[in-house]
Amino acid sequence: MDPADNSSGRVGYSSPPARLPGSGREPSGYIAGRSIAVVEKEIKKTASLHDLPEELTIKIIRLLGLRDIVRLQQVSTHLHRVVKDNHALAKAWYQRFSLPHQYQLKTSLPSEDKKQLRRWLRTFTKDEALVESLIKYRKKVYFPALFHFTRTGLMSRCKTFNLEKKATITHDGRVRSANFSADGLHVVTASDDKKVKIYSQKDNESWIKKTTIPHAFDVISATFSSDSRHLVTASLDDTSKIYGQGVDGSWVHKLTISHNFLIGSVSFSPDGRHLVTGSGDCTAKIISQKDDGSWEEKLTLSHNDWVNSVIFSSDSRHVMTSSYDNTAKILCQQDDGSWEEKAIISHDDSIDSATFSSDGIYVVTVGDDHKAKILHREENGSWLEKVTISHDDFVNAANFSVDGHRLVTASFDKTAKIYGAKTDGTWEQEATITNDHWVLTANFTANGRHVVTVSEDNKVKIHSRQFNGLWKEDVTISHDDSVNSATFSPDDRHLLTASYDGTVRIFGLKIDGSWEEKRTFFHNDSVNSATFSPDGRHVVTVGDDCTARIIGQHTDGSWVVKGILSHKRSIESATFSADGNHTLTISSDNKVRIIKLRMSE
Repeated sequence: MDPADNSSGRVGYSSPPARLPGSGREPSGYIAGRSIAVVEKEIKKTASLHDLPEELTIKIIRLLGLRDIVRLQQVSTHLHRVVKDNHALAKAWYQRFSLPHQYQLKTSLPSEDKKQLRRWLRTFTKDEALVESLIKYRKKVYFPALFHFTRTGLMSRCKTFNLEKKATITHDGRVRSANFSADGLHVVTASDDKKVKIYSQKDNESWIKKTTIPHAFDVISATFSSDSRHLVTASLDDTSKIYGQGVDGSWVHKLTISHNFLIGSVSFSPDGRHLVTGSGDCTAKIISQKDDGSWEEKLTLSHNDWVNSVIFSSDSRHVMTSSYDNTAKILCQQDDGSWEEKAIISHDDSIDSATFSSDGIYVVTVGDDHKAKILHREENGSWLEKVTISHDDFVNAANFSVDGHRLVTASFDKTAKIYGAKTDGTWEQEATITNDHWVLTANFTANGRHVVTVSEDNKVKIHSRQFNGLWKEDVTISHDDSVNSATFSPDDRHLLTASYDGTVRIFGLKIDGSWEEKRTFFHNDSVNSATFSPDGRHVVTVGDDCTARIIGQHTDGSWVVKGILSHKRSIESATFSADGNHTLTISSDNKVRIIKLRMSE
């Protein structure tokens, strides 16, 4: 769909739209979930906007959703100019994304690199005047919204893509991971052949190998820092290695972190200045970057059993570790750079996971004692337990909404439970979602208004929060085999399911808040993964039929296959780069392929 689609950015609310030329009927909308009809007399009042100062008109437009702005600009030439000059459509489209995703889109954009910006646009248009008109706004605060909105529109108007193999990265063993850097200019792969390989994009859009990082045993992961300047590996040789990019573009070894047993988890802080590792030797280590660019170990934290999870808060000032010793520990960085233990969270059995809310105010821990616990960070820096959520069997997942005000759990007891934070700081149960079999996963949309659950009986359910605060089942999606993923788009407008039955299904959110099936796509064998692009308007699917397919939403709102790429072996997974211009596929022949999306001539 073209970014200026017919869906309002505010579910359940729509300001009165203008009558479309020749429609011959009254326009309608929704307020507080109730259908309304707008009479002709009310439409004429829209003209009063002409009498307002333009500054006030702009402020009013900023309060409207995308659908409303599209209709408003059709009322008159004057309002069309105001909307266009203020880039109101681009800004409203951008506001559909959560703040963390907006930040991701912003940081992926090389605003200072005019050559790179031009390359990104020229991939999907030959209109040089349009390209240059966008470049001149690169210093503006709203440039990320304008750029991504325009590029998404250009991609939506492409009926098909040429899928170009830009590079093939070959390993001699199974590829455990393959990741783009945040800026989309680098790729790192990790393999059982004891090697990590880094590839980088040149100015001519070709990709070259920059370095190979050796380990003594299999490498289980390799990931970039958020600033794309560093990466860390984790190997079965009990070490992690930090590499950094020099000013000449080369990647050099910075530090080797050693444990006395396997490293099960490793994570960069969001600001890229710290790193934490968790190991089977019952320790976690915090490593920080010094002002001169070198890295040093700051703290070794001890548990009484394997450390299975390590994670930073969004402000990079807190670290949480969890262990099979039935505890999770929270540490906080002090003003002098040291790290101080702030809390120990105890369960009656092993802790399987521990997660911060996106604002870092809450944490949730999940234990094998069939419980999930939510704690809150108080003003004095201490952590206070708010609620314990009990299930009758193992808890498979516990996920916060983006705003941190709700949590959903999924359990083998065939239920998912939704809890919400009240204004007095307490948490209360809002709903219990029942299924006929184990609930494997449960996740919110970014705005927290919808929840998707996946159960062992091959069913996906979407529940939506009503205006009275109750949760209602909207739709049940049935597959003929196991569902391996069910993902909301970044803008919350679509749901994507992938199944071993060979199908991919896309459901869309209607203006009245209900969900409807948009399209079912078929592979000739199991679908192993299906992933949205950062703009939410494209999907890459891969399967055991040895194909990767790019599916896109066209300007008329329909979803169509825009390109198919064949491999010689089954494809295990695929992902988009942050700019949406490339995909990365991992196939069972131990190869990683970098694929460029380009408009067909």
